[in-house]
Amino acid sequence: MNASKTRHRTERGARSKNGCQTCISKKVKCDEQRPHCRRCIRLQLQCEWTTQPPSLSARRRGFGPIKSRESWAPRTIQPRARDQLEHIVSDEPSQVEETSDSVIEPPNPGPGHFPEVMFNTWPTSTEAVDNPINQINTGVTFVPDIQMPITPQFPLPVLTLPNFFAPSTLFTSDIEIRSPSSLGESDFRAVSFHRAVFAPLKSTQKPASSAHFLFLDLGIRNSMILDFILAVSHNELSIRLGSSQQPPPESWIHFQHGSQKLTLAINSSLHSDHVGSMLSMLYIYMFWLRVLPLNYQKLRGLSLFVCSYVKSFDLDGLCASSSSLLDTTLLSRILTYLYDRDGFCAFFGCGGAFASYVSQNQEKRKTIWQLSRSVFTSSRGLPTSFTMSGTSDPPDSHILTLYFELISIHHDINRYSQAVEAQTVHWLRRIKRNLAQAQEDFIFVWSLLADCKMNQRVPPLMALVAVTFFHAIQIYLFRSRDSYFGQLPISSEIQRTLNELIATAYQTVAAGPVQLLERFQWSLLIAGVETHDPVHLDWIFGILSDPILKAILKHVKRRQAIYPVSMDEIRKVVDTMNHEHP
Repeated sequence: MNASKTRHRTERGARSKNGCQTCISKKVKCDEQRPHCRRCIRLQLQCEWTTQPPSLSARRRGFGPIKSRESWAPRTIQPRARDQLEHIVSDEPSQVEETSDSVIEPPNPGPGHFPEVMFNTWPTSTEAVDNPINQINTGVTFVPDIQMPITPQFPLPVLTLPNFFAPSTLFTSDIEIRSPSSLGESDFRAVSFHRAVFAPLKSTQKPASSAHFLFLDLGIRNSMILDFILAVSHNELSIRLGSSQQPPPESWIHFQHGSQKLTLAINSSLHSDHVGSMLSMLYIYMFWLRVLPLNYQKLRGLSLFVCSYVKSFDLDGLCASSSSLLDTTLLSRILTYLYDRDGFCAFFGCGGAFASYVSQNQEKRKTIWQLSRSVFTSSRGLPTSFTMSGTSDPPDSHILTLYFELISIHHDINRYSQAVEAQTVHWLRRIKRNLAQAQEDFIFVWSLLADCKMNQRVPPLMALVAVTFFHAIQIYLFRSRDSYFGQLPISSEIQRTLNELIATAYQTVAAGPVQLLERFQWSLLIAGVETHDPVHLDWIFGILSDPILKAILKHVKRRQAIYPVSMDEIRKVVDTMNHEHP
């Protein structure tokens, strides 16, 4: 093309960014004369202007320094009535949409919910940001309407607990905190977070059927339980926001208050609140298992204490022999959770006393498990079930039974990996038999996943979690004693199991939220220490949300670059992290 015929655009000045909306919509220059620009006057157009937003510095100052305002006073924090706190744990579940690990979406407003500002996870202008401990003291002293503990409905023996150590040294933290037990604005946000986010993510069921949903309901009537729930909730909220690797001051404060109440309750000659004590110990497990690094001394002592407590009061025998009363059903569920948490600790070598005691009697263990899944009535008089949603469908309940059997097998491998050489043959034969029996008895779970894949349907989340856990247990058994994780050459059987583990884990992540499902997170750890594929490893690090397990995986992979790592080495890594942490 001839250069003389090339057309050039004539610039008539920069486009206006602060002009009227009429000129901006037409993408023409505006002279920015208010209230009517010349172009709108000339063309007889309606000249519209938007409100000028304040500058960033003005917004940070609150539209001007305090000294320049005519009058200013902080908003008075009005004490909230107890019924407002109960509304947080109403039986109508909130609709929580999962977006990412770092963003918390407020629940859709419903009957009895706090306004959206109550779910805001950032400090308001009335909270002392410079001193987080003050946030929990700006409230009204919490005095529950029901001062007495939950009274069991079955006869209990009056026994004296063995004094092999002082309970206060086990429960309390190393931080001395002396402040009144009160509920502040941050506590109401923690309760809202527990109900709307934490409880639903800890279960594959509907929120109203979640065990932690019911535990919060119990906490409203028992200040000791509520203190431990708040200690865990504050810490979980901090982890989710990425605020700190250590529990915030609010967690330590409530943990200290709950520990003092639990110590007094246990040492009381009239102690009979076993539901409250066991539930408090469960939340103590949940608290210490999220504090980096793992505190071996606390977790070992807690495991021994729980085992001694249950044996002294024969709580497992009471649950296995009593009828399906409210307290025995609830206590059975708590004992099942304690069995799960203590067995999880045994993997790291810092627990397992209580889980080993329960595993001695398989029939009693199964009876307690079956009782824990019974339908019972909550304190609000509404039916609450610990089974999966759609309990009329037998396969759903069987999936949970498979999951529980795998938890038992997992603890057996913990004991096998740390047993003396003379006992290994017996343990190995028993574990292999139980694994084969579990896959044979619940083969329909694998068939269900295959059918869903063929028909392009989303499988049940619990089925995916159970199968992922199963494959991880297979690798754990193979590497638990005389083998190294990722040892080359990898046998075809282990490679096939690893591929199935990662493929099923990928499906699980796509099917639902898994951030707080500990057994699934543990399965990712096993896949991470076994794989050599950098793509798979990057994906695992991106999905692994448990701070303890992620830190362990990082340490193990650094060591694997130098020398092979066995199961004993992994436990030494955890112990080294405990000593190296400041």
